[in-house]
Amino acid sequence: MTSAAARPRTRPAWVSLALPAQHGGWGFWFEPALAGLIAAPSTAGLWLALSGLGALLLHHPLMVAYKDLRRGRMYARTRTAMLLASVYALIMLAAFTMAYMQAGAAFLPVLLIALPCALIYFWHDLRNDARSVVAEVCGVIAFAVIAPACGLAAGWTALPALALWALIIVRAVTSILYIRERLRLEKGKTAHHVLVHGAHVVGLLVIAGLAAAGSAPWLPLIAGVLLTVRALLGLSERRQSVPPKILGFREIAYGTIFALLTGIGYRLL
Repeated sequence: MTSAAARPRTRPAWVSLALPAQHGGWGFWFEPALAGLIAAPSTAGLWLALSGLGALLLHHPLMVAYKDLRRGRMYARTRTAMLLASVYALIMLAAFTMAYMQAGAAFLPVLLIALPCALIYFWHDLRNDARSVVAEVCGVIAFAVIAPACGLAAGWTALPALALWALIIVRAVTSILYIRERLRLEKGKTAHHVLVHGAHVVGLLVIAGLAAAGSAPWLPLIAGVLLTVRALLGLSERRQSVPPKILGFREIAYGTIFALLTGIGYRLL
């Protein structure tokens, strides 16, 4: 075997700038987009999902360029990051414009409601504090707005759209709390079991309450129970130690199940 063949493959530097630094970000975009498009399919919804993807991809190169420029530096990666950020911003704005042309202003109110959460997240990110629980929760609430926006773009009234948003928020927030505490255990630290389990119980009550009121389907409750069992076992002494990346992939799988059941449940209402 030649030295060239033995050398491990490394991906080009621009790829590291083009994709989100955190794998979990994919799930927090994909889950509300999937749930929203299944529950309320429309062309405008597809454009909104694409706009959300543009926003997800925009974040990393934008922050890299901003932090380099703030330090008065202009590297090759800075120019690449600026180019990628420009492309992603164009995709985000173009897709948003297409959604607006298809559905009008129907989905704008929920975007305005979510805007403060997005601003809080970016404020933390500018202070290199994006991994704090407040920042992460605000970030997922902002991304979760894709689901109700899809509903409103398809002609839904406000109540079921807000209920759909609440379901996605429940899923995202409980996921954040679980993963944070699970990683603490993996590092040999003490986890806050009561906080995580309590959040899952509250989440089940929210799902059941919305379903009982007729604003949401019962089907997501099945996924909620599955997630609660996952949290109970995942923070117990019987858990198996796994790498963080595997935990992330598993969480995306759980989130996909939740999004599928939620979307299908709304279609069956």
